[in-house]
Amino acid sequence: MLRRILRFSGFFFMVILGLLLLVSWTGILDFKGNLDKVNRERKSLGLAPLQSRTVQVGDRTLYTVVGGDTTSRMALLFLHGSPGAWNASEPYLNDTSLQRYLLLAPDRPGFGESDFGEALPSLAGQSLMVRAMMDRWPGRRFVVIGHSYGCSLAQQLAFDDPDRVAAVVHVAPPLDPDLEVGIGWRKFLDFPLFHLVTPPAFRVCNQELITLKEDLELLLPQWSTLRVPTYLIQGAADKLVFPEEMDFFQKMAPEPMQKVYPHPGDHFIYWTDVPFVRKVIGEALEVEESTKSQIPNSK
Repeated sequence: MLRRILRFSGFFFMVILGLLLLVSWTGILDFKGNLDKVNRERKSLGLAPLQSRTVQVGDRTLYTVVGGDTTSRMALLFLHGSPGAWNASEPYLNDTSLQRYLLLAPDRPGFGESDFGEALPSLAGQSLMVRAMMDRWPGRRFVVIGHSYGCSLAQQLAFDDPDRVAAVVHVAPPLDPDLEVGIGWRKFLDFPLFHLVTPPAFRVCNQELITLKEDLELLLPQWSTLRVPTYLIQGAADKLVFPEEMDFFQKMAPEPMQKVYPHPGDHFIYWTDVPFVRKVIGEALEVEESTKSQIPNSK
């Protein structure tokens, strides 16, 4: 009987291992965006095709999808979660009412076409790369929209570059370092042996989440100096980012700089309630609308 159990356990382990290898080696879960596919959809909507650009920072590359009105002084910068890619924001990139703004959606470092599989587990490091991309669009004001880990990066950007970041919209944001859990098992999964069977996008995700608590702790002293209007959407049924994040935000951010939007949904409001998120983005844009003008296109 014991022999049968051991034999079955070994067979089950080999099947699971084989499936993990298949997923890892075939790229089934690479989370890469398909620009041609999205542009075919945009054509059916009567929208101009999205373009792509890259910026080099040292030995790292940041790939960004560009759309909308490239002469607009107002830019919407979309930052995806972990794992993910630029096309996580496709519903907003294809929103006809947003085409009058410059639309920017990068693959965050380690994902998509931005050195896929090579993690940059540092909010400060990722902020440096995103700001290098922003430099390609001089004179712009940026409304930064983040989902999940993208919110952590958006908050870093708000502290690093408050003169260019006009507003931040958080959707399910991990901001409180005390709410970051599971670091021990994440470090275990980062053992080199597991790299052989872990899809690259998930490996990068795991590596940047290992350091997130420490990165968020570094931001704690800066909260009292926040001078960028920040809008936070948090779902009460979110099982991945705790609803208590909203309490942290309300405690830490200066009252004039904060506005919160409780939502009954889960972690995926960004896709399941696009009209709600779109409404909040619209509110964030209002403060800048009166000064909108046209400026030369970026080279």
